[in-house]
Amino acid sequence: MNLVFSALSAASIILLLFLKPSATLPAFTEGAINALRLSLTLFSSYAFWLPIIGILEKSGVTEKLQKLFEPLIKRLFPGEKADTLTHISTNFAANFIGAGGAATPEGLKAAAGIADRKNLVTLVVMNSTAFQLIPTTVVAMRASLNAATDIILPSLIAAAITNITALILTKIFVK
Repeated sequence: MNLVFSALSAASIILLLFLKPSATLPAFTEGAINALRLSLTLFSSYAFWLPIIGILEKSGVTEKLQKLFEPLIKRLFPGEKADTLTHISTNFAANFIGAGGAATPEGLKAAAGIADRKNLVTLVVMNSTAFQLIPTTVVAMRASLNAATDIILPSLIAAAITNITALILTKIFVK
């Protein structure tokens, strides 16, 4: 994949140099500024949510959350150990509040503890189609670009449809 992206980047630079050489440096500068702006926006979003996830873990809220989600989690991930279910619950909770970056460490811990291949595929699919109450990363990115941030309801609808479809397809096709 790195080779493909490198080839596309090289071809783009060469075409830009030949077709409009005066636009090459401004394009590089604008691209670097946009990348930095996006990185800082995402960093600030993660810097806000990661400590909250840590506090939830240390205060025992994740265990209570695991008990709340236990019927659903046990049904989605049959036969898994309690500590794995706790990591899955925390992962889902972090995704639910829109902190996908904070969900990643818990998702990796959950994946390491999952015994059944079908459950591992289900976890990956559920993380790929993360159901978010508030899509904080998207809202933060849109806010940094001065775009409208009233996307919560459409995001909820799209995420619900995506998650349900993904779960059904996983249950049908993964053996």
